[in-house]
Amino acid sequence: MIIIKKGYFKTIVLIFITILLLISIVFLTIKYLNVDNTNNLSEPTSLPEVGNQEKPEETKELSGIKIELADYRVFKIDGVPFNFVIAKIRVKSSTNSNISLEHFISDEGIKLNEVSEYVNKLEGKSYFLGRQNVVFDLISNDTTFFANIFIPILNKTANKLDVNISFDDQKLSFDLNSHLADPELLIYKADDIITDGKTYQMSVSSAFDITGDTMSQTISGVTSEYLLPSTVQVYAFNLETVSLWGDIIEIEDAQYITNDNNIFDALDSSIQSMKFSNIIGKKITDKDKGSLFFIAYNPIDNPVTYKGVLKLKVKGSDNWIVVDVDLN
Repeated sequence: MIIIKKGYFKTIVLIFITILLLISIVFLTIKYLNVDNTNNLSEPTSLPEVGNQEKPEETKELSGIKIELADYRVFKIDGVPFNFVIAKIRVKSSTNSNISLEHFISDEGIKLNEVSEYVNKLEGKSYFLGRQNVVFDLISNDTTFFANIFIPILNKTANKLDVNISFDDQKLSFDLNSHLADPELLIYKADDIITDGKTYQMSVSSAFDITGDTMSQTISGVTSEYLLPSTVQVYAFNLETVSLWGDIIEIEDAQYITNDNNIFDALDSSIQSMKFSNIIGKKITDKDKGSLFFIAYNPIDNPVTYKGVLKLKVKGSDNWIVVDVDLN
């Protein structure tokens, strides 16, 4: 008969528990570094107080400017034919800055100011870099500032990436097996800051019911009450838009598309509410606000809730902006 001393048994149990703890720590570390990073690169922000600001002149003297990598996210999304990095960089200069990203070139030869085809492919799948406040020029009136930049990666099996900066022999380096990010970070929701990274920022509220409010329609200069049947509900979204540098920003169309593919078109610019101004067709060169109006049929007079997306078409842009928001 084998007799196991109490002290020996206790030691075996402690070793076993220690091994389990070490395995758990390693697993959690790998998960944090390599699997799912859901933290935004952009700090919670609000729209600028004013628009139509004076844009700094293009920076000619670049030798004194320092670029540092502050953080980054690696995106590997099913159905997207390339991987990409969003890098948060710190820019230090002795004066204000307007620096083209043509000076930033990946080791695959991609100039970061020539990435529109990749942006369009992402937006075609409803992924928006603006959700992470990505910019396509480094523009600021501050001497030190942060900016998020977009770096496509053609080789989807690459393990590392370098971006060379043409002034002062600077370089950004990335481990592509860590800092993996959730694609949800690229999907707009109500009250997010929406931007093209060049000319505008805007925000869209949640929907709210304005059924029963007086509405009017103006045709050929003649305004009359816009009458609606009792079997409909009217919903509105508030939009606030800032033209950063004085460019004309215009929402030319909007739709609400439900998850089962019902499409509601926004009421056109001829229709106004007594309380809210229709933003369709409004030309914005500073900071302004307005609303979108949608009619949903409700013949049995029950509260209506639709799950789906709001789509916005900015004049001159190739793709619709998509915002994941309920209509209720």
